[in-house]
Amino acid sequence: MTPAELLREQQSLLQAFAETLDAEAICLGSGNADGERLGELAASKQQQLSELDRLESLRREHQRSQGFGVGSQGADRFANAIGMNETWQRIRQLAEQVRRTNRLNGHIISSRLEHNQRAIDFLNRAIGGSVYGPSGESRHGGFGGISSKA
Repeated sequence: MTPAELLREQQSLLQAFAETLDAEAICLGSGNADGERLGELAASKQQQLSELDRLESLRREHQRSQGFGVGSQGADRFANAIGMNETWQRIRQLAEQVRRTNRLNGHIISSRLEHNQRAIDFLNRAIGGSVYGPSGESRHGGFGGISSKA
């Protein structure tokens, strides 16, 4: 793969990754997040990240082997030298967009986990013990004679 092809592939994959993160944000933002869909998106993100890491390593190796160094200034000079400055700038924009969206998604996930933990803690205090056992099943036979194993 030529350096120019590599940068084009990196841009394309970053765009796809940004779209995956946007889909995750939409799913997380809905009132009732779809766990199955979030699992699919997580698997897709993992695959995309692995491929992005591979491409980034290749780009850095090309950049280093052509004497541009491994830093961001070297990356700018490298892209300019191969006539791919516009593509490189788009890659940088996409990387910033991905960083922001991923941070926001992480914040939403953390907030939901915190909310769920507070709800479980409240229930534990309300009944004077742990609501759920290690297997996730209710430790209580039910409230008021109604089974929680419906």
